[in-house]
Amino acid sequence: MIEYKNRYNDAFGFELNPKGNITWSGEFTYTRFSYDDDPKILTMIDPSGGPFLITGTNMGLIDESFKGMVIEHFIEDDDGNYEIIIKK
Repeated sequence: MIEYKNRYNDAFGFELNPKGNITWSGEFTYTRFSYDDDPKILTMIDPSGGPFLITGTNMGLIDESFKGMVIEHFIEDDDGNYEIIIKK
């Protein structure tokens, strides 16, 4: 798991999952969202203090090991975390 600390020193985890996508975990209490026409499809997530992630972002900005993995969209999981769906 890759740990990312934002400007408020809040820790977020990014981990490659078996589907080839990335699970994003952390504290999302104060977060802005943007949705596609389908309200189940998230196109942007911006937790207070960052990181701001949006469709089309290369995840290599978070960690070199994710270089070339481009965000297609996000899906919230049952645990309150987000699966970052990668363009295949």
